[in-house]
Amino acid sequence: MRHLPGPVWRAVALVGAVLLPSAFPGGWPARPDLVLLVVVAVGLVRGPAAAALTGLAGGWLLDLVPPGSEPLGASALSYLGVGLLAGWLRRFATWSGLLPLVAVLAAAVLVQGIRGVAAAAGIGVAHPVDLAWSVAMTLIGAVVLLPVLLAVERALLARGWT
Repeated sequence: MRHLPGPVWRAVALVGAVLLPSAFPGGWPARPDLVLLVVVAVGLVRGPAAAALTGLAGGWLLDLVPPGSEPLGASALSYLGVGLLAGWLRRFATWSGLLPLVAVLAAAVLVQGIRGVAAAAGIGVAHPVDLAWSVAMTLIGAVVLLPVLLAVERALLARGWT
């Protein structure tokens, strides 16, 4: 029972992050990548292993929830990489209060870059302007949501709930 609240919280956060963007207005040029914010928060607090597993689970959810992605598993591998990147940046967390936003920016550019390369290879459709808007919207979402996600992860860690 001691190890249950952390994974349950992450699962609920990932499901919410996958489903919530569908509630945004359709006229927006892009939606924030909320799964990326959950993965970065876990990486900055827990480290690369927990963030990689969270990213893998979040990517699988994105791959499986309609409309999904073209090659099954592409999002899972992308978010696994984001988790490793965020966990690696954890060691620099004491240097600057801007590190979480820098981590989100690097992760968003990585994920959108992978989507752009896949679209250029003929897998899916992605326009450069839409990719840039997605990075911008993710950064705006990070300003609002990332402090909350980091606080929840730190509270779970302080209670010993992995």
